[in-house]
Amino acid sequence: MKFGIFSRSTAGYLMVLFLLGGSNVYAILKLAQFNTVILKSHIEDNRLIDTEKKLVDSLFSQRRYEQKYLLTADAALFGQYLAAKEDFERLLAGISAFSDLPAYRDSLQRLRTGHQRYRSLVDAEVKLLKENQRYDRGWYNKEKEQASDAILAELKRLEEASREDFYRKTEAVSEAGAAARRMAVISFLMTGLLAILLSLLITRSITKPLVALVKKTREISTGVFQCDLKVSAPPEIVELSEAFTMMCDRLKAVDRLKADFFAMISHELKTPLTTIKEGTSLLLEGVGGTITEKQDKLLTIIATESERLTKLVNSILNLSRMEAGMMNYTFEEKAIGPLIEQVVREIAPYAEAKGIQIVRQAGAEIPFFRMDGERILDVLRNLVGNAIKFTPEGGRVTIAEKRQEDGGLNVSVSDSGPGIAPERRKTIFEKYESSDQKKGTGLGLAIVQHIVTAHGGKIWVESKPGEGSRFIFVLPS
Repeated sequence: MKFGIFSRSTAGYLMVLFLLGGSNVYAILKLAQFNTVILKSHIEDNRLIDTEKKLVDSLFSQRRYEQKYLLTADAALFGQYLAAKEDFERLLAGISAFSDLPAYRDSLQRLRTGHQRYRSLVDAEVKLLKENQRYDRGWYNKEKEQASDAILAELKRLEEASREDFYRKTEAVSEAGAAARRMAVISFLMTGLLAILLSLLITRSITKPLVALVKKTREISTGVFQCDLKVSAPPEIVELSEAFTMMCDRLKAVDRLKADFFAMISHELKTPLTTIKEGTSLLLEGVGGTITEKQDKLLTIIATESERLTKLVNSILNLSRMEAGMMNYTFEEKAIGPLIEQVVREIAPYAEAKGIQIVRQAGAEIPFFRMDGERILDVLRNLVGNAIKFTPEGGRVTIAEKRQEDGGLNVSVSDSGPGIAPERRKTIFEKYESSDQKKGTGLGLAIVQHIVTAHGGKIWVESKPGEGSRFIFVLPS
C-alpha cells in the first residue's frame, strides 16, 4: 500500500513535531528542575543569613539587658534579658534544620556550647547579686566578653560557610545547566538534521516524478508525442501521470488531424482566393469587355480585399505551423545589413506616400549570424511595416543594428507614433492582440515572436504613451 502526498506529509510533519516536542519537553523539565534547585537554595541561604543576623542582634540584646539589670537590679530588664535569651535559643534551634553538612553541625554545636557558658556566667552573677555577696565583677565581665566574642566569631564563620555553600551550589547548578544546554543543542541539531532528511525524502518522492512530468511536457511542446511515462510515486501523481498519458495520446491524434486540416486549408482556401484574385485582375484589364467607372471601383475593392484575405490566410497557416512545431527553418551564416536594406527598399514607396522618413543606424563590424534569412525578412517586414502604419504623416522610423557585449545581434525598430498603453504591452505578442485592433489582426507580432524564439533569441517592446515605441529583438552569437 502506497501512502498519498497528504499521508506522507502528515506523517513527516507529525514525526518532526514529535521530535521537536520531545526536545522542548526535555529542555523545559531541566529548566524547571534548575529553577526549583536555585529557588530552594536561594531561600534557604537567605533565611540562614537572616537568622545569623538575628542571632547577632539577640546576643547584643542579652548583653545590654543583663548589664543594665546588674547595674539597676530592675526586674523588667531581667525579663527582657530572658526573652532575648529564649529568642536566641529558638533561632539557634531553627537554624539546625537548614543544612546537614558536618561543618554546619560542628559550628552549631560550638554556638550552643559558647551560649551555654555565657548563660552560666550570667546566671552565676545574678545569683551572687541577689544574695548580696561580694564577687569580682571585672572577672565576670571579662569572661562574658570572651564568651560573646567567641559566639560572634562562630556566627561569622557560619555565615562564611553558608556563603561558600551557596557558591558551591550555584557552580554545581551552572555546570548542570551547561550540560543540559549541550544536551539540548545536540538534541535540537539531531532533530533538525533528521527533520531535514525526512523532508528531503518526502519531497524527493514527490518532486522526482513531477520533474519527469515536466520533462515530458517540454518534449510534447516541441511536437514529440512519445507517451511512455512510467513513474513510481504517490497515488495522486500516478493518477496524474496516467491522465497525462491519455492526454498525450489525444494530442497525437489531434496533431494528425491538424496536419490533415492544414493540407485541406491550403487547397480549399488558397486556390479559390487565387482564382478570385486572378479573375478580378483580368476583369480590370478589360478581358471581359469594357467596364464602367463604378465597376472598376468595385473590382479594385474586391482585388484589394482578396489580397488582404490571402495574406490573412497565409498568416494563420504560418502561425498554426509554428505553434505545432511544423515550420521548417533553413539556418545559414548571413549578414543582417542586406536584409534591412531590402526591407527598406520594399517599404520605401509606402513610407514616401505618408511622408515618413526612414533612418538607418548601422553599427560597425557586425559579423555574420546564424539565421534563416527569409524568416528574418518576415520579422523585419512586420516590424517596419507596423512602425510606418502607426507613425503619423511627417514622422520618422529608425532601424538600428549593433553587436552586443556578449556577441549577440541587437536590432531595434523605433517609431514616433502614439506609443502603446502599459496594459497592451503585456499581451501585444499574443495572437489576436494588437496595439490598435482597428489597424491590424494581431497575428504579425505573434509570428515575429515565434520566429525570433526559434532562432534562440528574444524580443520585447519599450514604449511610453505619446513618445513612440521601440521593438527590439536579439539573436544569439
